[in-house]
Amino acid sequence: MSKFKWLRAAGLGLAMIGLSGCVFVMSGTVSSTAAKGNTVSAEATDWGILHLSVPEDLTSKVNGQLTGACPSGKVSNVATELSMREFFLAQMYTVSATAVCQ
Repeated sequence: MSKFKWLRAAGLGLAMIGLSGCVFVMSGTVSSTAAKGNTVSAEATDWGILHLSVPEDLTSKVNGQLTGACPSGKVSNVATELSMREFFLAQMYTVSATAVCQ
């Protein structure tokens, strides 16, 4: 009987860990969305542990990707979104952005 209890506890523990991925989304727009030009997008992802270590430079990585995708290197109408996915001990941070090439 103790083997059955152990297997049930292990299964319940694995289910709790696997289903713990809650998502929080925060977004912001820097300027208006009406502009002429090609739309570009970029995304960067990094991990944090126990809300003690937060990834740095995600926004600057996305900014570099946006400017690198435009021939002139100039972008406008940038809209950014930060999403955080919560796991058991770790958090996955993703910054995504769209912009218009000038």
